[in-house]
Amino acid sequence: MKILIIKVAAIGDYLLTTPAIRALKKGNKDAQLLMVAGQSIETAVEKNPYLDRIYLVDDRKIFHGNFFQRVGEVLRISAVLRAERIDVGLNFHRDWRFNIILYLASVKRRIGFLRKRRYFLTDAVKVEGIKHHVFHYCDLLKPLGIVCLDFKLEFPIDPKLAAAVSERFLDPHRLSDFVAVAPGGAVNVKEEMAIRRWGSERFSQLVHLLLQHGLKVVLLGSADDWKIARVIKEQNPGCIDYTGITSLKEAAAIIQKARVLICNDSGLMHLAEAVGTRVIAIFGPTHPDEKRPLSAGNIAVWKGEKLICSPCYHNGKFPVHCTHLSCFSRIRPEEIFNLVMDFLVQSEGSRL
Repeated sequence: MKILIIKVAAIGDYLLTTPAIRALKKGNKDAQLLMVAGQSIETAVEKNPYLDRIYLVDDRKIFHGNFFQRVGEVLRISAVLRAERIDVGLNFHRDWRFNIILYLASVKRRIGFLRKRRYFLTDAVKVEGIKHHVFHYCDLLKPLGIVCLDFKLEFPIDPKLAAAVSERFLDPHRLSDFVAVAPGGAVNVKEEMAIRRWGSERFSQLVHLLLQHGLKVVLLGSADDWKIARVIKEQNPGCIDYTGITSLKEAAAIIQKARVLICNDSGLMHLAEAVGTRVIAIFGPTHPDEKRPLSAGNIAVWKGEKLICSPCYHNGKFPVHCTHLSCFSRIRPEEIFNLVMDFLVQSEGSRL
């Protein structure tokens, strides 16, 4: 049997699918598990131990190309997959248009999320109410009789890479005990969602408090986050800024060594959970019950419960503009600092 998964973009969203991918493979040990992934998340998916083959698509063309580029890429990957003679296909996107790939690839059984209609699916699973996305992805396995029992995210780190990262990034600054801060994120090949960020000024005030208390602080993020990090670094020269310098795997290895990661609702939040580092995540327009780290000991800070406009994330979309961002302005840097200190005291006690 051959089973295909489609998950094209967004590293954080891909990591949320890893429990379902693991359950799918363990529930079909003799099956070949194939995946269609975008080039933008290749480094995240390539070491997944449960995938037998990965087919890459040019997701920049898929999301931003002209009509002919989009259609051409869809037809190309569909023809490749059709030659595989796939038995079961699962679309892990809420966007029904990815169902077209399953249909054109002549996949016999096509499973995905129910929108207004089935849209080329043989099995459609309802998306109802506020529910964590890990559970939504696991729900897609129910038509196959598979139930997820383990919801841990996975991102394997090569021990040799971890050693090289320590030598290059940690040892020169004697970073054996530090706090990681990811003030950016909420960017993927499809779109940039600045509305999901707490803000560089608030993060800067938080970093100031951490440094003032004698803690070492490392800034992390992609090249898209350098403007945010620059503001924080200029105001807090004592922090160490690795924004845009590390690869995803190197960032994962650094986060794994951190005492805690403080971040927005972002890909690095999910990466930290996947490598076993505790997280203090700051949520705004997204209800934390949809995306928060599920592992014990993590903290999701959200002040939107009493706002009529919150949560404003709906069906994968955020409002185009928000003039007040009240869900974020209610969260003070001092509050996050106190949570960090409480966490560090508790974790220090658990070491004794």
